[in-house]
Amino acid sequence: MDKYLEKFTLNLILFFPFLMIFGIFTSQVISLSIILISVYLIIKTNKFHILNNKILIFLFLFSFYISLNALLNGKTIFQLSTLLYFRFVVFTACIFFILQLKPLKIHVREHSLYLFTFSFILLDAIYQYIFGYNFFGFEVDQKQNYGRVAGLFEENLILGSFLLRFFPIILIIITLNKFDLKKYSILSTIFFSIYFLTIFLSGERTAFFLLIIFLGLSIIFIRYFRKIFINSLIIFSIIVTLLSYFKIGEYNPTDRMFFKTFNEITDQKIKDDYKIKKLEDKFNYSRDIKFFSKDHEGHFKLALHLFSENKVFGTGPEGFRVHCGNINHNSNIGVCSVHPHNLFLQVLSELGLIGVIFYFIAATYVIYNFFKIVKIGSLKMNVEQISFLISSLAIMINFFPFVPSGNFFNTWISIIIYYTLGFYLYLNSKIFKK
Repeated sequence: MDKYLEKFTLNLILFFPFLMIFGIFTSQVISLSIILISVYLIIKTNKFHILNNKILIFLFLFSFYISLNALLNGKTIFQLSTLLYFRFVVFTACIFFILQLKPLKIHVREHSLYLFTFSFILLDAIYQYIFGYNFFGFEVDQKQNYGRVAGLFEENLILGSFLLRFFPIILIIITLNKFDLKKYSILSTIFFSIYFLTIFLSGERTAFFLLIIFLGLSIIFIRYFRKIFINSLIIFSIIVTLLSYFKIGEYNPTDRMFFKTFNEITDQKIKDDYKIKKLEDKFNYSRDIKFFSKDHEGHFKLALHLFSENKVFGTGPEGFRVHCGNINHNSNIGVCSVHPHNLFLQVLSELGLIGVIFYFIAATYVIYNFFKIVKIGSLKMNVEQISFLISSLAIMINFFPFVPSGNFFNTWISIIIYYTLGFYLYLNSKIFKK
């Protein structure tokens, strides 16, 4: 019975990304199922020592600080809901426990199903981009959303973020199961090319930018994927060029990714389908350059203002939302929203200097160990070292401080972040054995 539960829970973990497509309620039910089964197995096998992990202890301390901060600063249901933030760390701990219990090995049939399911998600989104609706008839108002696609997520424009955040998990599974990239080089190149293309077509500029960073660092430091990533990027570039030249789809995604971004950063008015107008001779960069956009810069200014008033503890989790709600979103300093649209500034403004200390300790630890393994395995790395580097890059892109981001306390985002952390803990324990 226990062996069946172990295998069943491992499959829930492996196929968790696909279950998230059915919505946040399903995600929470599955994550709770993983937690309950794992807790049962921990008690039954009496393997509490597995949870004696310094990273887990650090994460629990962080979650305890968030709960304490919410208790002290909580004024609304949004803030008080973070009292249970520790549940995400428990989710990480349970994934770590199951992966320790059952080696992350999958059969050929499961491997094929895994890649087939992701391929279906990609093709469904591309079909929606071309025809305006996906395989199930879901439509996205491309005019209102500037050609963005959502695929199986219906009206939720999170496809690019979803694919980006689970991309490292695919690579880890491929690596640990010693998938023969050379034997299936053509198939793998096509798959990755389509994967990159779908993130591009999603219209999520942050997701695409972070993908480029992830691929760039992977090409530099991970030889295992270097050739196939370079080949995939070449094919991706050719496809994007052809899409733009033949004007396939109602909107050209290149306009949104590059021209619209340029116009927003330089605070230029969008004209002629986002094509860059000729800049005036008196254009003042020091005055007109914006931090991503006028609205984003306004969010950041307000976050810094809130931090200046509550330096040590911040305004509390979801404090940015509460502040804007209290003033009916009419801020004299910056621009109001439900969150600052930047993960680091959200930690700074809502959790204060104590939250920032947690952030920098975690960042230093991840980056230091990343380069430690790069140095050790400079000539040849084993599959566990390669997978560890991939999981480290996954953490880096999830917490990258220099781009717009979603709400750190959003349940959907938190589940993905702590899901990834479970894999990082497992690989960290394999690399740095006591």
